[in-house]
Amino acid sequence: MSLKFPVSVEAISEHSCFLKLEVSMTDYAESLLHGFWDANLLLENMGQESKVRIANHLTNSNEPQPFYIKGHDKNFVPYATMNGNLSFKSEDAAPILKTQTIVLEENGTLRLSGYLLVPWWNVQNNEDVQKRLILRFGEDERDIVMTDVLRTDMTTYYQQEDQAYEWTGFAVEFNFPNSTYGLPDGAPADLLLEYEYNHSSITLPITFPSSGVLNRTSTFQSFDGIQQLAIKKRMKTNGIVLLLTKEELHAEVDEIYSEGGQISIHGRIITINKGERVSFEDTFIIIKNRTSKAEYSFKVKIDSFHFNYTFDLSSLVKNEDIFSEGLWDLFLQVDGVMYRLVTRLDGIKNKQNRISFPPYKLANKDGEIIVIKPYYTLKDELSIMTKPYIAAKSISKAEIHNSIFLIDGKLHVQIPNKDLPEISQGHIMIKGQFGKNYDIPVSWKLQKTENTKNEFHFTLSADLKAAGLLEERDVLLRDINFDLIYCEIDFEDGKAIFTMNVTPEKVVLTLEDRLKQNDKYKALLSKWGLLVYKLCFKFLPVNRKAVVFQSFYGKSYSDNPKALYEEMLAQHRDMKAVWVINNLKADIPGNPILVRPRSFKYYYYMAISTYFVNNGNFPDFFQKRKGMTFLQTWHGTPLKKLGFDVDPKALAYEENTSPALLKRIEKWDYLIGPNLYTAEILKRAYKYKKKMLNVGYPRNDIFYKENIRTKIIDIKKKLNIPLNKKVILYAPTWRDYEYQNGNQHRAYEFKFDLKTFKEKFGEEYILLLRLHYFDASRIRLHRSDDFIYNVSSYDDIGELYLISDLMITDYSSVMFDYANLNRPMIFFTYDLKRYGSQVRGFYFNFVGEAPGPFVTDQEQLFDAIEHIDRLQSEHQIKYDQFKDRFCHWEDGQASKRTIEAVFKNL
Repeated sequence: MSLKFPVSVEAISEHSCFLKLEVSMTDYAESLLHGFWDANLLLENMGQESKVRIANHLTNSNEPQPFYIKGHDKNFVPYATMNGNLSFKSEDAAPILKTQTIVLEENGTLRLSGYLLVPWWNVQNNEDVQKRLILRFGEDERDIVMTDVLRTDMTTYYQQEDQAYEWTGFAVEFNFPNSTYGLPDGAPADLLLEYEYNHSSITLPITFPSSGVLNRTSTFQSFDGIQQLAIKKRMKTNGIVLLLTKEELHAEVDEIYSEGGQISIHGRIITINKGERVSFEDTFIIIKNRTSKAEYSFKVKIDSFHFNYTFDLSSLVKNEDIFSEGLWDLFLQVDGVMYRLVTRLDGIKNKQNRISFPPYKLANKDGEIIVIKPYYTLKDELSIMTKPYIAAKSISKAEIHNSIFLIDGKLHVQIPNKDLPEISQGHIMIKGQFGKNYDIPVSWKLQKTENTKNEFHFTLSADLKAAGLLEERDVLLRDINFDLIYCEIDFEDGKAIFTMNVTPEKVVLTLEDRLKQNDKYKALLSKWGLLVYKLCFKFLPVNRKAVVFQSFYGKSYSDNPKALYEEMLAQHRDMKAVWVINNLKADIPGNPILVRPRSFKYYYYMAISTYFVNNGNFPDFFQKRKGMTFLQTWHGTPLKKLGFDVDPKALAYEENTSPALLKRIEKWDYLIGPNLYTAEILKRAYKYKKKMLNVGYPRNDIFYKENIRTKIIDIKKKLNIPLNKKVILYAPTWRDYEYQNGNQHRAYEFKFDLKTFKEKFGEEYILLLRLHYFDASRIRLHRSDDFIYNVSSYDDIGELYLISDLMITDYSSVMFDYANLNRPMIFFTYDLKRYGSQVRGFYFNFVGEAPGPFVTDQEQLFDAIEHIDRLQSEHQIKYDQFKDRFCHWEDGQASKRTIEAVFKNL
């Protein structure tokens, strides 16, 4: 059924106009109140009609008001379809409660306002509506005095000409500094609004406004001491919950001074009743490292409830491990109880962004330069932050020209940095395969840029001939990314220690690489490269034996493409193998042709090859000629939702279903499924219609080989791992919130103390760290070389699984492949509450089905490692079920099955 209505047109400009439509709901209610209605614009031209779907850009960003239809108790509501078009639907009318403002003042005053509309109430006299606000806690409740607000705007807003909605408004103010309103200490209280009219009543929870609440906590001095009011949310109802807590003792810092190598703190103690006797004989300032949990105490004298203490940084840092790198939280310990030092009564909120203390630069007992300064947390708690003086920011290039080794890039140098010498000496350490280390004396040239107050351009140079390393130049370039490069710069007052991550694409090897260092030439070469591709595509014949392999956009020799390539070598397939890879010095068996992404050779082989094997997509320029075959191996069993499985309301939906992505998927001829679960998801989520190869993952064949013990020994030797030590692999997922907001220049913060980890497990285990690229570039491990190994840049994570006796992970999909080995896993989910919304968006019940124990802090993690055999036994049934579901096609023959299906003509 369809309805047509006339539209009035008002010209706005030469190319646009305003359309206006008015529909009498009274006349069309019987029809419109059934089903769903799509809005189309009907165009007539010379007797021909055409329909254009009307887009909806309103209800995606603004919550639309329903149109109430009297006599039917129905609402007629506009909404946006999955494709962003305008449609309408009818639904039962319901009371509408909107909280429009919530303001929590710094002094503890809370104000709320909004309206409650019951559409079918035909109110003639505003005073006939009785209103009450209810504060409910447990079985008790209190009535709160409200202000009756006349809302003359509501009638117009809800488009009811013969209905008056002025009676709907409300406002209330809580003055918590002078009253607790009967709220028990620490008891959550719900806020409800009740309206009554003509013997009918409506009670609804007051909800959060769509705009959110700017300030959700307030600490203030009240008639009953120091109190804190927190505004929380009931997740199921979006209802507001108030939590009022009383502090028995409050340690308020009034003044902080950071100057001359000292940090001085002046504060006061506030108790509920100063008249009561409080013993301050054993009172200490406690500093506690947030990661290692190391604690140090300093005796402090309390005088008339006031205290002062000064930290002499030079003597503390040069003689002890006090204020080592990281965050140190400050407490006041009174009668054995620790109270956080805070500054909350000065009326200044968000101190972390508003107050910046001058840092102090000094050398620690090892001669390493660090900077120390006071620091406010998001909760206005006082801490002291210690940072390394220098961190690598970015790398522009690395090259060996004649005998001179050069690395060029940017550094982040902490303040103070005005008097840094332009030329300094130092050295770097490059770690290579099989335990080979290259200690190279270098010269550092530093120059301040104009971009930020912390940014310096650097050029590192070393004479390899003088260092006796000229013959090692190719090995140096091959292994430049095997681990982070350890760096030292010598200054008069100490040495700056940091690491840098030089990825293979930054290594200049060819004339083409050198030209691309110039932005102008880089743009020209990009245009010429695409021209080469188009010409070869059009005029050169397809090479029937050429096979292009690529893994993770050319970043590594790894994954399913590697497994397929090596099996094809073993089968002596007659192929011309081309590997797209950034590291042109990589050791790849079979002597394939190595090409860098976007190089001229790359464009040539992309145009003339017959077979393409990739675990991702090629750039959009790539087109398929007749006879070309694209094998999409994919790269893992999905945890998070993909493609059209993503909620259409989610921000990621557009990216996951973009036309460009769908065009890339159309180029796939074969798609590998590692298990039935993944195969069904990929077909559905990406609307894939071509050949699905339900064969298992080629990359997992390594776990089922007969020579597995020999392979493990070879990998351990390559990584220089003692053969008599067990291996723990730590492979967490990347967390963007830990990297953003300036954290990219801070050292990576582990949620367990590495020193304690080594003390407890160093005799039996070594620890492998497999972190995301962004996190790996921030780790500092130069004091743990014999126990902790950074393998974040190691090409093939499958080989790391193979040598590991235990894996610690979290929400990462590494669990699916590792389960093939029947070895224990621990899920270190220290931020499960924060990550909860994403976990709920997983394809399966992660918390209920994960094949191992969940731990949330260091103590639980260490306990789980100590008792891993017992825990593995306790989780064995769940582990077996997990493996049956996700590894049921794995038997070591996936590569062979794939090759037989795809490469019959080679």
